[in-house]
Amino acid sequence: MIFLNYIRKLIEYNSNPSSKRFIGLVAGLSLCAYMFVFPSDATNNSVLILALGALGINAAEKLLNIKKK
Repeated sequence: MIFLNYIRKLIEYNSNPSSKRFIGLVAGLSLCAYMFVFPSDATNNSVLILALGALGINAAEKLLNIKKK
């Protein structure tokens, strides 16, 4: 029960479900599972590039929101 509450809080934003967070969580878990099942340099690099790209987009979005206010 505590785990489900943790997951619910993980994908919520201001008490509302966030589709971006849900998709990010599911995609991240599936990429990690794929990486362990089929380990290779290509899958490791793909996970790295996607993670860095997602972090960069999130940081840019935060900066743009700050400048608008």
